[in-house]
Amino acid sequence: MLAWLWTRLSEGGARVSFSGRALSRFPANEIERLLRAQVLIEGRKADTWSVCAECDCGLDARPVEQMDDAFRACCPHDPAEDIILQKDDLRRFSVDVDRLVARTAASGNLGGAVACIADGVWLLGETPSGHAVVLSFDTENLAAPGVVMAIRAAVGPKPIMAIVHDLSATIAVRLREVGVEPHEIAAVLKAGSDGTERLVLDPPSSLPRLFMTLSAQSVTLDGRRLDLPTQMYALFRLLIEQSVKRDPVLKNQEIETQTGRPPNQIIRDLRKALVGCGLTSDQTKALVATVHARGYRIGLDPAEVVIEP
Repeated sequence: MLAWLWTRLSEGGARVSFSGRALSRFPANEIERLLRAQVLIEGRKADTWSVCAECDCGLDARPVEQMDDAFRACCPHDPAEDIILQKDDLRRFSVDVDRLVARTAASGNLGGAVACIADGVWLLGETPSGHAVVLSFDTENLAAPGVVMAIRAAVGPKPIMAIVHDLSATIAVRLREVGVEPHEIAAVLKAGSDGTERLVLDPPSSLPRLFMTLSAQSVTLDGRRLDLPTQMYALFRLLIEQSVKRDPVLKNQEIETQTGRPPNQIIRDLRKALVGCGLTSDQTKALVATVHARGYRIGLDPAEVVIEP
């Protein structure tokens, strides 16, 4: 539903509204959830309807009359042109754009704060791989003079992903030439098994991201060397070696046996050490992920991990 709302905004502008019937394609609990979050705003029920396509009645809109439980949009010239309406046809909804932006960012578990960078362009945050993510109403906003420079000023040297509604091949080439990788919103907002949409920007890659060289006792993530204290390196090594096994979870009992410390305490210290290496708190929690009631694991696909002698 988030992708659908963005499409409506991109095509109709920030003040676009739509009827309850248009929302009927979505589960009622999803609509209710967005209403409670004030992403969707329900307005006053409509009391008029659009005139016939080729009508010469001179009216701006035709009146709506209620007869028992039915509603009728009346044509003043020809009753045969009257339209029978459902109750949901008269319900009107709009979107709080800022709350929709925040909801979209939260669905991707992105690190950092949401911020408006330019008209119709927002910084959503940062992915676990360190990519800055921006969202735009359309590609024209991104292509406007100075916008990419404003994004660069906000995110620094990080690689940039841009999410838009409608991506033309020409604009895509222009954005890539200035170091921005564009994605259509329908391709990255995906429904999970529970039906909830999530922003998916860092799918498992066939290219390695995490390298551990045992002889040098070194670890690099996305080209960044992680200089860890001896005890933290030893724990991180256990997690990395476990990550390429059939069961990638390093169990709590094994952590306590190997380190002599309670698992939650030493994992907390490892995450702090990773923050000291330049990762954000959200990135460390994604990299050293908690597996409830079992232990911890490296939050990467095995194909993304390389262990060298």
